[in-house]
Amino acid sequence: MEDNENLNPENDSEELAWIKNLQRNSWEPEVIISGISLAFIFAFPAQVFEFGVKLTQEFGLEFTGAYLVLIYLSMILSVFKIFFSIHLILRFIWAGLLGLSYAFPKGVINENLFKISREYDYKKPTEWVLMLEKTCSMAFGFPIMTGMIFFIFTLYLGLLLFFYWFFDLNFFLIYLIFLFTLIIFGLISALTKKNKLKNLFSTSLFSTIQATYQSNLGKWKINIYLFLIMLLTTPLVISDLKGFFNYANSANLDQSQLDWPDESMYFEDKKDPEKRFSRALMPSQEIAGETTNILLAHYEEDFKNFDKIVQKSNTLPDSLGWSSLEKTQDLYRIYLNDSLISSKNSTWRKISHGSSKQRAFQFVFDIRNLNPGVHEIRIEKLIFLYPFGFSEPEIKHRKNWAKFSFIKVTS
Repeated sequence: MEDNENLNPENDSEELAWIKNLQRNSWEPEVIISGISLAFIFAFPAQVFEFGVKLTQEFGLEFTGAYLVLIYLSMILSVFKIFFSIHLILRFIWAGLLGLSYAFPKGVINENLFKISREYDYKKPTEWVLMLEKTCSMAFGFPIMTGMIFFIFTLYLGLLLFFYWFFDLNFFLIYLIFLFTLIIFGLISALTKKNKLKNLFSTSLFSTIQATYQSNLGKWKINIYLFLIMLLTTPLVISDLKGFFNYANSANLDQSQLDWPDESMYFEDKKDPEKRFSRALMPSQEIAGETTNILLAHYEEDFKNFDKIVQKSNTLPDSLGWSSLEKTQDLYRIYLNDSLISSKNSTWRKISHGSSKQRAFQFVFDIRNLNPGVHEIRIEKLIFLYPFGFSEPEIKHRKNWAKFSFIKVTS
């Protein structure tokens, strides 16, 4: 009896009627979902940027790895920005045409036009509404397809980063594993015959959506469309990455940063209080009183590599004259007007700074004997650098890890 009921054409027609009715009214959830998603996505890049900073400062991920993660996450957000924006724009046009079709259901009255325009056969607004309705629904399906791709990649990347962090591996090894598995997966998919695993993947929701688009729109058209979307993400990704190289712990400041320093990098009263600082931070550009302090950003990779730096410290050139390394703070040397001050008349302590609870070293020094005017701070640092490969890591000296000026004012 159940088989007969399932074959009942009346039941089939009822289901089709329900689906068609749902399709006709799909614009409401589409607009709501797109609007909410866009509002969420546009507010998210700042959090993604901070997450990338935390990866390198708090979790000790090499800067290259954190940078690639940030690019990947920014690209995901940018893709969905474009998808949902296109969908809302199309729905906006659709709504305008819908109103036009209601106001003028007969469409164009050729007799009432100028002579030059009468000879054309115009479509009715309702025809355009129906055409655009399908386009809008089709555009809304693209984020589902790409979202599944990103979801799988994100899970896999997250697993690799966990292994990197847990086993303290070389990031270059993780990079090779990622590329190798992609190549193996591609070869298996292309060269192996039909089997249970391939059949399971090919009949999945993702494959069904992809095949539906390709078979109805054309396999090249859909790929070109996705390529153009990726191309459009480039300026958005570049904008999201702006300023991230300031957090490259192993890098000297470049010449432009030395010539035109960004004051928001170094002075707390000029910095966004919600953001983490990258290198050194003073309370203000104008300092009064007898003492002041500098905060130095904690990088977890310095802590993880400290014992290795101590072991290799004999490879440092004698001309540096670096004092013995007993604690992480000894990796820094702070100069005031080219006079070393970090080893005398000073105190160090560990603090959690600001609303982000960023870990930092606080260095307090005496300024009572400084004359009013401009004074320069320069910070040198020792870095344990892993090359992007399997060669031996080495200690590097960064002469201009941070460099800026402050003003001593009278009390």
